Amino acid sequence: MTHARPSGTRRLAAAAALIVLLASACAAATAGPRAVAAPVLATDAATAKQLCRDVPQRWLQRIANGYRQDFSGDLQYLPRYPNPVDGGLSHAGPWDHLQHVPLLVWGPGYVKPGVYPKPAGLVDIAPTSAALVKFPYESPDGRALTEALLPASERELPKLVVTLVWDSSGVNVLEEWPDDWPFLQRMIDQGAWFSNANVDISNSNTPPGHAAIGTGSYPTTSGFVDEWVRIGDELIHPGDGGPQLLLWPTFADLYDQANGNEPVVGDVATLASHTMMMSHGAMWHGGDRDVSVVRQQIGGETSGVEAVEWNLPGEARLYYRFPPYANEVSQIEAFNEELDRADGQLDGNWRSHSIEDLRNGFDTPARTPYQSQLIEAVVEREGFGADDIPDLLFLNYKAIDTIGHSFGMSSVEMQDTVRYQDDALRQIKTFLDDQVGAGEWVMLLTADHGSQYPWEESGGIPIDPTKMKALVNERFDADDDGVLAFEQIRPTQLWANDEELAQNGVTLEQVADFIAGLTAAEVARTDYPLGAGEADDLVYETAFPSSVMSQLPCVRPDASLTDAG
Repeated sequence: MTHARPSGTRRLAAAAALIVLLASACAAATAGPRAVAAPVLATDAATAKQLCRDVPQRWLQRIANGYRQDFSGDLQYLPRYPNPVDGGLSHAGPWDHLQHVPLLVWGPGYVKPGVYPKPAGLVDIAPTSAALVKFPYESPDGRALTEALLPASERELPKLVVTLVWDSSGVNVLEEWPDDWPFLQRMIDQGAWFSNANVDISNSNTPPGHAAIGTGSYPTTSGFVDEWVRIGDELIHPGDGGPQLLLWPTFADLYDQANGNEPVVGDVATLASHTMMMSHGAMWHGGDRDVSVVRQQIGGETSGVEAVEWNLPGEARLYYRFPPYANEVSQIEAFNEELDRADGQLDGNWRSHSIEDLRNGFDTPARTPYQSQLIEAVVEREGFGADDIPDLLFLNYKAIDTIGHSFGMSSVEMQDTVRYQDDALRQIKTFLDDQVGAGEWVMLLTADHGSQYPWEESGGIPIDPTKMKALVNERFDADDDGVLAFEQIRPTQLWANDEELAQNGVTLEQVADFIAGLTAAEVARTDYPLGAGEADDLVYETAFPSSVMSQLPCVRPDASLTDAG
């Protein structure tokens, strides 16, 4: 069953909703996060108490951090640990292996080297960046990691602050390949390493993670709750059309505006949602069109999919500036050839894989040095770090994420990719020392989430999301009227059409009970060899209507896990 194209009336309603949201966002920047009251059912309080007894509190807190009643799904559910959602190895979930990420603050003359065990997270990056440039920025959920910084009176302003994301390179990836990132280890030894850094958002994927980096807020405030959000009666990718749905200002928004837009602000990334770690660009209160380079297709089911050349898709061009030279300063073919020669023969393959078939090298480690060459051109031509006003550069390298989905984090392909990523770090550091000046810039390095373990390693039962979707729709959407009862089903939540459920005589409690009762025999991947007695094993930890979220007695809606201990 396919999702019908929205009617003109529905599109207009969605556009009107966007205008209202933007207006509320402007007010929110000074008034604080908007409290949204969810409808409460008689059974919600009892269900909430049961959840707090049965589910680890940190998992529930991460779900709460990522939930917003007006945008999020109508039903929440969790696979039973360590069962992976294996239709491409989803990395959405509250489990520690997906949440634990590297966090390094590096900069001789700016930081106090050492290992810092106090909890930290993505929401702390924006206020820490602000502290580095001595700018007053109070984020909703994060804190400045000042324990790792030299006193402000003992350090000059840096010429450039770089925020660098190794996409999907959680600590579990680094631990899997401990000998393949020697340059990162050298920088860790020289910098401030936060050994207990976490995403702390259950839907640990691209939009929530990058919005948290930029705004210092969880999705309950930023609005970026998942790869999809509901606006009125429409479901859309939150990054489509630019920054309209980012409901809180980023550090860069306020810093750039306060300095008369004199700082150079820009990003080189891949997806539109990556740009949310940077800014709203010209959309936010007199901001200017910050430099932005991504590689994303826009429109329909291809939205959010990578393109094969650098671009700035759709309406984003209204708010950001795409450098016209982006596709001229580097050619990936040269890096494909270098990758091809690594095994001693020039045969068009990376290991046993055709480079051409891997999107002409974009889905190989060759993408990483190709992107680095572009980054160098952007830094030089746009004048990053060229004067005494601190500039802000935001970078996302996505190859580790791509290879993890395609080959798994324990594959030799991932080992190659980590090595390439580490070499890119060395290259960028050397370049910035020459271009900006050694001791004149700082870097904050992290990942937006960890990588999922395949079932062969996790010991879990791999859940086939297509089987789960088919069973839910078959059970609860039987009227065959062409209208979907479940408009979007994600690894940890779904959005329902209330009217269609009512027409089918279905309640969300019934759907939750059904999902919680799904067994390995029903939804395990076809190639998974069911063990003796596994057929009747329940594969989900829990499932419950989202109205329960407001009743959970063991979580705080405004809690930052980084405040702990």
